Amino acid sequence: MQTVSMGLIRVPTPGVPVRICSDESLNVVMMVIRTVPGFTGKTYVGIMGMDRLTVNRTGVVRIFSEPPAFGPQDGEVFPPYPSGQSNVIRPADFWVDADVADEGVTVTCYVA
Repeated sequence: MQTVSMGLIRVPTPGVPVRICSDESLNVVMMVIRTVPGFTGKTYVGIMGMDRLTVNRTGVVRIFSEPPAFGPQDGEVFPPYPSGQSNVIRPADFWVDADVADEGVTVTCYVA
């Protein structure tokens, strides 16, 4: 399996989601998203059009808690979903938002 690091996905303006990846042809078998030590606010991962500010958090897939300064970080492993002949996940389908400007999450993808 090949590791593809998307690095730190920062959100310059809270409430304006940032796409994880613009390459719509990239399909992976797993995507791992983690909070960053030292950041102070919650972060959100969702699909296009997500709005973390609505009562029902439209389009939000996962809310990450405020990360501690050290120790275990909040995170999620996104498994593949059926697509055509194989199970894949497309990072370009996911967006990140944050409560604090210039904070975000790290994203690592795995390609078979």
